[in-house]
Amino acid sequence: MRTKTLLLTAALAAAGAVSSQAQNVYSVNAVGYANVVVPSGFSMIACPFEQASGDYSLNTLLPPGSTVPQDSAIYRFVNGTFLPPFGFDQTDGWDPGANPQYANLPLGEGAFFLNPSASFTATFVGQVKQSVGSAPIQNPVPAGFSIRSSMVPQAGTLNSIELWGVPQDSSLYHFNSAASPQRYDPTASYDATDHWDPDYAINIGEAFFILAPSAGSFSRVFSVN
Repeated sequence: MRTKTLLLTAALAAAGAVSSQAQNVYSVNAVGYANVVVPSGFSMIACPFEQASGDYSLNTLLPPGSTVPQDSAIYRFVNGTFLPPFGFDQTDGWDPGANPQYANLPLGEGAFFLNPSASFTATFVGQVKQSVGSAPIQNPVPAGFSIRSSMVPQAGTLNSIELWGVPQDSSLYHFNSAASPQRYDPTASYDATDHWDPDYAINIGEAFFILAPSAGSFSRVFSVN
């Protein structure tokens, strides 16, 4: 997955939102959008912005009539298992099936996306998640497997964007959608002192699997000011 962006907020640029792949975020007063290029086949996606309305439904984030290809599918991983896929129709949008409560992409989580066509650009719009005062942004991570993502629209390596604070010896599984064939990269391991090794690059709007030996959270202080 690749992201093309432009920064209008110098503070966010200074925070490192522009990666070596020329990824940028459009933002004014911490409100903006990001163009996320979704490749053909499988990839792991995430919503990179906070929604002021609290509406993270698929039909709001990736609505019918958008650039999403016909017959795309999203696979949510919930409570240790994959749900049946949510299918996309250009006219009717996403079919919630028997699990409408999970037909969404909450900030800090993620899902597998199956694109049956050529790559396309998905545009996400919202607010940049920031700390309130010095309080860190908390992204809860349950014990066992879960799909998570950065809560800040910032590209970089796991350590440069401070995806820290999860329990000791947690494991991260990065899905390499650009590889042929597509595959998981070698497992990254977390140490409270040295943090992630290997230190994979994560794009804006990209998710990953976490295996945590106990419940915890990613914890980061972040502000565009």
